[in-house]
Amino acid sequence: MACNFTCKLANEKVVNMAVIAGYIQFNELGKTEFHYINQIADVFNRYKKADVQRFDCDNGAIFHYDFDAYQQASWLQTESQIATLIGHPLLSSSRSDDLKAMANTASLNTCLQQCEGVFSFCQFNSQLGSLVLATDPLGLKPFYTLKTAQGLLFSTNLGIFKQLSIELESDAEALTELAVLGYPLLDHTPYKNIKCSYPGEILRFDASHGVVKQRYFDWVALAKQNREVTDAIEGVTQAFRSVVTKAMHTDKKVLSTLSGGLDSRLINCELLRQGVELKSFNFSQSDSQDLYCAKQYASQNALKLEVVQVRDTQKLSVEQRLGKYWRKAHHNEYKTVSRPQISWSGNGGSVGLGAVFYGDAIYEAAKENNLDKLIQAYLDQQYAYLPKSVVHNASMLQQKLIDNLKLSFKPLAELPLEKAFQLFLLLNDQHHHLSIPNEQVCEFKMEFFHPFYSWKVLQYPLAVPVEYVRKHRFYQRWLKTSYPRAMLAPWQAYPGHMPCPIKVNYQSQWQFNNNNLMRFGELFKLWYEIMRFDRHQLIKRSHFTALCLLQLAHLKNAQPNIRIAQRFCQW
Repeated sequence: MACNFTCKLANEKVVNMAVIAGYIQFNELGKTEFHYINQIADVFNRYKKADVQRFDCDNGAIFHYDFDAYQQASWLQTESQIATLIGHPLLSSSRSDDLKAMANTASLNTCLQQCEGVFSFCQFNSQLGSLVLATDPLGLKPFYTLKTAQGLLFSTNLGIFKQLSIELESDAEALTELAVLGYPLLDHTPYKNIKCSYPGEILRFDASHGVVKQRYFDWVALAKQNREVTDAIEGVTQAFRSVVTKAMHTDKKVLSTLSGGLDSRLINCELLRQGVELKSFNFSQSDSQDLYCAKQYASQNALKLEVVQVRDTQKLSVEQRLGKYWRKAHHNEYKTVSRPQISWSGNGGSVGLGAVFYGDAIYEAAKENNLDKLIQAYLDQQYAYLPKSVVHNASMLQQKLIDNLKLSFKPLAELPLEKAFQLFLLLNDQHHHLSIPNEQVCEFKMEFFHPFYSWKVLQYPLAVPVEYVRKHRFYQRWLKTSYPRAMLAPWQAYPGHMPCPIKVNYQSQWQFNNNNLMRFGELFKLWYEIMRFDRHQLIKRSHFTALCLLQLAHLKNAQPNIRIAQRFCQW
């Protein structure tokens, strides 16, 4: 099989990257689909030329772009193969070494099972004539794939498909899931012909077998473990410290966020314990619990905290705000941080360790082993209902949502329902906060370390009884045991969860957000965008216009329904 590398070397060569995309085919029907390669090339030509690499062969092409956030190479090229990744597998402190290990192992599945970071991996073997794509155990950096008549299009960035000459049909079921839950279920994407990789999935593509998908990571087996709480606390402490040490590498000063909650605080605690200097940001509203609690912790620990006040904490993710206020604004401390394009993030802590969305009604339904009742309780808790006044066929789409939730529980059938729901949250809701920032990784040129997403950390709350994990019980006992200093300052507790014993006389972020109405300019811009949106016709435009007018006249708080319409048209 003849292959031509653009930088062909007899020995290994390494470069860096952050987005992977390509087209590969394994048939003799000609190259009538190779125009996709030129279109992908047009996308990558917009990036800085020195940061783009391209591999071509008779079967297609693979592209990669990297802004060198990790300062560690992630492109491996030999005479027989190329292998590359984005993110960091965290087999070790060096993702360059990780890539070599993954590319050269005799058992890729076994190697992938030891990865505890957030990553995507791609390998093309010219001698074997095979393509391999794999995502991390939680699928937080997934591959998106589209089967064509002759081959396979793939990318770690969903938006690239919209720039190709492909007719994309909107998937109303996936759009419903994104609109009311905040994440898609199963392998859904906003487009019917594009599929998203499952958590812990490996895809192999060759001439003999076509596309074959397999789960290399067994979360169900992990959830079947049983541990004493004291053993679990000791284990999670060791695992958390280990993953932080690996990710930190040799950094002397790092970038982090510090909210008023426990997740980012715990990360700051561990980084300080390991002797690293911190540059921390807080994005919150003035006179809020979030700001007060963050300042109290920073003061007690002599931590320099920079506060950026925002009007709506939910409008942008922390990842998006950091990209704007840190990198794009050319912050005066930017060059003092060891790796200034990487920040530490507390995402995942409250879901994985605090079971934040595991409400009482859901738990009661789970103990009764009643899946229908559990799903209904989950929808009630999340206010996950389509407004009939705004969305066409709302009743039908709502039923499809219920059906797809049931399908999501099928692979978890070996577990008791109360444990299955805990695992469902890990495998699904974790995507809630990352899908949009991951799509915009090139715009802001920031990467993030997420220690709470390590399976070696998450295995411990999975191994103790659900009742002891819910409402931050396990989480707070862990902090009292291993990080008592983290609990000396007040924190912003989730409503209905174990409260903070230190009284705080400020509004929580949930109280602020409930009172935070859209301004005229924002509402008009949204209305205009939806009126011009032509990818699908799911929104009742006349009804939506009426809701906007009622909102502007202060005759009705229609903001929840307006936001759902906005999410339907986000893609």
